[in-house]
Amino acid sequence: MTALISRLEARRAPTSPRVLRLVVAITALVTAAAMVTSSNDTVSVAIVVFVIALFGIPHGAVDHLVAATFERTGPSTSGLAPVAQVSQLRFHLLYVGAMAAYGLVWLAIPGVALAGFLLVSIHHFGQSDLAYLGMDRWYQLAIQLSRGFFLVGLVLVANLTTVAPVIERLGGFDPTLWPWLAGHTALWSTVLVGQHLVVGLVVAPRIGDWATIKREVITIISLTALLVAADPLIGFAVYFGLWHSLNHLNVLANVLGHRRTLAALRPMELARLVAPRSAVSIAALAILVGGAQSLGQTELIVPITLVFVSMLTLPHMVVVERLWSTAAAGT
Repeated sequence: MTALISRLEARRAPTSPRVLRLVVAITALVTAAAMVTSSNDTVSVAIVVFVIALFGIPHGAVDHLVAATFERTGPSTSGLAPVAQVSQLRFHLLYVGAMAAYGLVWLAIPGVALAGFLLVSIHHFGQSDLAYLGMDRWYQLAIQLSRGFFLVGLVLVANLTTVAPVIERLGGFDPTLWPWLAGHTALWSTVLVGQHLVVGLVVAPRIGDWATIKREVITIISLTALLVAADPLIGFAVYFGLWHSLNHLNVLANVLGHRRTLAALRPMELARLVAPRSAVSIAALAILVGGAQSLGQTELIVPITLVFVSMLTLPHMVVVERLWSTAAAGT
């Protein structure tokens, strides 16, 4: 596991400068397009479902292999060494069981399930974006939570009237009825961005690397413009696919490459590994979306997709948490 940690540390940034430039350019183009065109609900929904299928689901499709790295301490020259069948079965039962349990919470108490999903997202997005910084515990926790609040909060608040119907269908309440929020969305958006900038200024001296600080400044500017200007569904899709999932796929290439004594798996090798379980999850999502479509309940497509994502996110977050906790313990 020490070698795995050293590989994570050797590549501080989740993506290369070249990939970052491309992601920033695409984000800027989407932001500019959003400022000069009106949103289309059908297009927005299609983009969200497409991005989740192409990037979102695959970035958690090899959690079983990531978990296997915790059970082995040395590299394997014969490829990704299989885990014992009992361990594999136990992992998958726990994974599916956690998904099913969270699905039952959505059915029984949707408001609690929605609150849980938002809290999990705040932690997971912040950790996945910034765990590579590897700072002292409290500084690291502060910047990760700040990033999570910035992202999730801005998606919800910057375009509250657009998001409100989805929240009402998911959680059973309408946030536009809260005057303290609905009447001051610009103020709350400024607060969300401002708190992240303040926390960033506090932790910047601890980073001690101008290239990393510059990268994060560009990230904040790009995502702020995107989430404020674009339709919230498209803004979320761009962040989730190009910033969050793509970053994690790169981490996976490094972690799983360790099993073959490689710097990283090649994209096609990683695609081959994520394909089987991705196909199962995408098929399940397609059935749910297709069912809503056939029943004429197209307004349920986004809520159904988000519930499905939340069910996948819960066990996925546990695996990612252990991955980064192990890396932090080794520094």
